[in-house]
Amino acid sequence: MATASVRSELSCPVCWEIYTDPVTLPCGHNFCLRCIERTWDWQEGIEEDPSCPECRRKYKKRPELNRNMTLRNVAEKFLPTHPEQECSGIFCTYCDSPVAAAKSCLLCEASLCVTHVRVHSKSPEHVFTKPTAYFEGRKCSVHKKILEFYCTEDGVHICASCCLVGEHRGHKVEPLSEASEKKKEKLRKVLEKLNPKREETERQIQMLQERRNEMPEKAASETERVAALFRDIRGQLEALEERLLSDISREQEKTSHKLHDLIQQLEIKKDKLSRKIHHIEELCNMADPLTVLQEPEFHWAVGADTEGRVEDVIEGADIEGRYRDNINAPAIGDLDVVLISETLLKGLADIVEGVKMRLFQGEMFLRHVSSQLAMIGNTLDTRMDLKCGFVKALFGL
Repeated sequence: MATASVRSELSCPVCWEIYTDPVTLPCGHNFCLRCIERTWDWQEGIEEDPSCPECRRKYKKRPELNRNMTLRNVAEKFLPTHPEQECSGIFCTYCDSPVAAAKSCLLCEASLCVTHVRVHSKSPEHVFTKPTAYFEGRKCSVHKKILEFYCTEDGVHICASCCLVGEHRGHKVEPLSEASEKKKEKLRKVLEKLNPKREETERQIQMLQERRNEMPEKAASETERVAALFRDIRGQLEALEERLLSDISREQEKTSHKLHDLIQQLEIKKDKLSRKIHHIEELCNMADPLTVLQEPEFHWAVGADTEGRVEDVIEGADIEGRYRDNINAPAIGDLDVVLISETLLKGLADIVEGVKMRLFQGEMFLRHVSSQLAMIGNTLDTRMDLKCGFVKALFGL
C-alpha cells in the first residue's frame, strides 16, 4: 500500500507514469517536460492560453519551466527496469517494490509479475489478460463474473450466467472474439469510405494552401496593375488640364486684343458723335434762321460716311450676347464657356474610353487563357469565365 502511495506521488498528472525529466510550473505543480509541452502545443492549436492541467491557472504566454532535480532523482529509482513495465506502466500488486506486471487476473482484480503468475491459481475462473488497471468494466455488474459473450439483440457484453439464467437467456449471443471481428469488419468498411474523403480533404487543403501561397504574388501584381492604371489616368487628366488651361489663356489673350481694338474704334465713334451732337446743339440754339438753313445736311445726317467704317467693324457683333437660332451665342469679346465645357467633357470621355479599352484587352486575355484551360479541365475553365463575368459586371463592359 505504501509503495502504491509513493508511486502516486511520483506520477505525472498528465500521463500517470513515473516522472520523466520533471519540471515545475510557477504555480508549484510538477509534470513531465514532454507532457506539459504537448499539453501546451494542443492548447495553442485550439487558440487557448497555456494553463496548468492541475489547477487550471492560465498564463498569457508559456512560463519558464524549472527542472526539479530532487524529484527527478527520486523518480529515477522507481523507473522500470524491464521493457514490459515501461510499456504498460502497471506494477505487480503483490511485490513490495515496483516490479513490472506481466499479466492481470480479472477474477482477483490484481496484476502479477512473472514470478507471481507462476504461483497464481490456474483454475478457469482466473482469466489472465494483458496488464491492466481497469477491472470493473471487464466483469458482469450482476454476477461479478468475467464478460465472455456479446448479446447481439441488446448490444451489451454479458457473462456466462447471463446467458443461462439471466435476462439474456435465449438471446442470440456471440463470443467476444467473434463479435469483435464482426465489428472490426464493419470498421474496415467505414475506413474504406473515410479514407477517400480524407484524401479529398487533403487535396482541397493542398489546393487552398497553394492558392494562399500564390495570393501575395497575385495581389502584388494586381496592385501594380491598378496603380499603373491610376498613374496613367492622372497623367491624362493633368495633360487635359494643361491643354484646357492653355486654351483658356490663349482665348483670353485673343479676346482681350479684340476687345481693345473694338473699344478704340468705339471711342473714335463716340468722339465723332459727340462733335456732331455739339454742332447740332449749336444749330438748335442759333437765333439766325438763315444760318441754320444754310448748314449742309451731310454735316449732321445720322448716316454720314464718317461713321460707316466703325459700323462695318461691329456689324453683326452681339456685344451683350443673345440667343440666335436657339443657340446661346457668347457676347462679342466673351469666353465661349460652352465650348470649353464640351472640350473638357470630350477629353474626360476619351480617358474613360481608354480605360475601358485597357480593361477590355485584359478581359480578352482572360478569355484566351480560359479557352486554353478548357482543353485541360472544365473546372478551371468555369472559374475563368466567372472572372471574366466579374470584370464585365464591375466595369459595365
